[in-house]
Amino acid sequence: MSSKKKRQEGSSLRLTDKRHPVMGIVAAFLGISSVAAFVSLCFVSSQSHGKAGMAVGAAGIACFLVSLLGFVLSWASLNKDNIRPLFPTIAAIVNGLSVVFYFLLYMLGMFGREL
Repeated sequence: MSSKKKRQEGSSLRLTDKRHPVMGIVAAFLGISSVAAFVSLCFVSSQSHGKAGMAVGAAGIACFLVSLLGFVLSWASLNKDNIRPLFPTIAAIVNGLSVVFYFLLYMLGMFGREL
């Protein structure tokens, strides 16, 4: 039997009914898009020598909120039964690290001279 025929026969065999949760995929997308938006905001801010204005600062806070939402969605999807944990785990790591980084960055910006 050729390997191509084996692959075609094996593709119909499912040993589990676990699926990738939609909330986990959405949370991973939110995390990656939040990090990409933050990197672009850092580029815009550096091009204006730190004087980009309130719109860039508000967009940075929006990135924080998007990452927080992504973390909550990933946590909720990790607690579901019968799922594949790949996307929720990736989303939890990316969004969790982003939230911590954004929070520390904003605290350093507010209280940086006192530290």
